[in-house]
Amino acid sequence: MSAIPDNAVYELTPMDGNPSSRANLQFVLFYKTAGCQRNAASAQLRAAYYQALSHYPILYGRLERTADERTGCASVQVVVAKETRAECMPSYSEYAVSERISNIQAADYNWAAWPAQLLSICPVRRPAADSQKDDPLVQCVVTWHADGLGLLISVDHSIADGVGIDILLNQWAGAARAAISSAQDPDPKPELPVDFDHAALYAELRHEQPQADWFVRHVDSVDLAQAPGETGAIMDSDPRSPRDVELALRANVHALRVTPAALERLYADTCPADAHVPVIRLAYALMWQRYTVAAAPAPSADSQCFLNVIHSARHLVGRPHYIGNAVCPVYMQQTSAQLHAAATGQLAQTIGRRMHAVTAPQWLAALQMLQDPQAYAKFLTVFANPHARQLTVSNISRLRFFAADFGFGPPVHATVYPMLIPGFATWLPLGASGGLHILWSMPAQVAERLRNDKVLTRYADFLF
Repeated sequence: MSAIPDNAVYELTPMDGNPSSRANLQFVLFYKTAGCQRNAASAQLRAAYYQALSHYPILYGRLERTADERTGCASVQVVVAKETRAECMPSYSEYAVSERISNIQAADYNWAAWPAQLLSICPVRRPAADSQKDDPLVQCVVTWHADGLGLLISVDHSIADGVGIDILLNQWAGAARAAISSAQDPDPKPELPVDFDHAALYAELRHEQPQADWFVRHVDSVDLAQAPGETGAIMDSDPRSPRDVELALRANVHALRVTPAALERLYADTCPADAHVPVIRLAYALMWQRYTVAAAPAPSADSQCFLNVIHSARHLVGRPHYIGNAVCPVYMQQTSAQLHAAATGQLAQTIGRRMHAVTAPQWLAALQMLQDPQAYAKFLTVFANPHARQLTVSNISRLRFFAADFGFGPPVHATVYPMLIPGFATWLPLGASGGLHILWSMPAQVAERLRNDKVLTRYADFLF
């Protein structure tokens, strides 16, 4: 196993210093464990957890945040040092709970029926006064049930995105599976580094010439007079505690189910006769259009509406292992009048034209944009403005963690807590047969309109 270095500093991107990045990504899995010896499995899971983490020294660090006195822009780095205190280390807790896994399956994505221990850690945003607090960057909770176990792994969004956590989960599962099956533990090396060192990315790109893509040019055109005062779902000015605010915002998350049959119906109804459009793009178009109609019932040529699709990683944040094979997430805008009048198939074709492979020169141009304080303020206006009429889709339906086997077979239920920004939707696989579960944060008034939207409900069912 890798040794934890005595001293190391990992420089992160300016976006990670933004208050809206003060969030934790939380992946939750539930397993049936018939015939499992709990004591032995507990010891093996814990040992495998720290074995997997040992490949990634950055996860043993603590965040240090500073602000430029002249510009006020925040910067953040991760420091791994000898004096790192025990409370900064990755945490691991176990609880015995009364809820049965079968009841959690029946409740589906309604986490009101989940064990309280899974809802008690990791506030979405730390208050501004606590921004220097040395919370562990990685936290894990294991809940033991009469008929199975639950796993929650939470990683600070400043250092990891969904793909990085997916890699870490599968490393952990591989080590645990080998131990639980009594096989020879191969100590698998990480498939890709969960090492988001900003300086390392620059070294990778040092021979490139920056090339601004459409999104970078779009950011450059922003009028800074329109920049929001605060960004993110939870404002620093909110007098409530982060936990109270998080619980209130979770009430605004709704679960929708789109079955394979509904996707086939969507394709038959909306795909242009003279073209083939992937059904996932038709789904993007449908959800964006119906959400806009619900959020802005009166069409207007002056009201701008936005679509942001994240396929695998946060947009324009440099990650070394995405170079060469990344897909650029979609960012586009139309007026509410255009969206009211658009045909779903034609809108899906427009979305498809916004998708393109990210090249190394484009990564470099994006990083340079994030280094400039004025350009970065424009970027936040475009990307992180919670007041905009914006649908953000985090499509993680192809991640492998939904089948992560820790030695008990695949999970019987798996999910990711959605980001609690209005308009943010996490897309998860429905099951082996296909289809989608969509966890969607939206204002109550918008949700009520969508429940009564005859176009949307032809293809999607509201679970809650």
